[in-house]
Amino acid sequence: MKRGAADQGFSLVEFLIATSIVAFAALGVASMFPAALRTVIRGGETTKATMLAQAMADIIQSEPFDVLVARYNNLNTQTLNISCPLDETSAPPPYEDYTKKKWACDLRLTGAQDSGQGLPGASGRVRVECVDAGGAVVACPAGLRRVTVSVFWGGSPPRSVSVVSNVARIR
Repeated sequence: MKRGAADQGFSLVEFLIATSIVAFAALGVASMFPAALRTVIRGGETTKATMLAQAMADIIQSEPFDVLVARYNNLNTQTLNISCPLDETSAPPPYEDYTKKKWACDLRLTGAQDSGQGLPGASGRVRVECVDAGGAVVACPAGLRRVTVSVFWGGSPPRSVSVVSNVARIR
């Protein structure tokens, strides 16, 4: 079929082919969105976990040097007997174990996925070790402590981040 000067535009076959090509390209681009969303969510959770671990490390560093091992070594938030949120009106902070319990509640805020706070299925662990200047574990009372704060969350296998810092005795 010949086209004349007044016959301009696309035929039905040309239109269908062009539409198919555009649809195929759009499906390829659209399939990337779920993967990108998962990556953004994982990145946000990792950022939250790192901030929570760093916050606990900062709290531990502000504590008196001589009580670090006794107060925080082998802390596991899964073994704490708490109900969140903490009742801060009848027993205002600070009180014994307040920072441990507050950190545990911050880790596992209810509705973590919906509120953007906390982490799903989160728990935390702290290890405080006496170390020498080279980083080797030694018997206490050394003048240096290595503090490792770890946050675990998610399903199976759980995801985790750890923050390691050193605390020195100031004389």
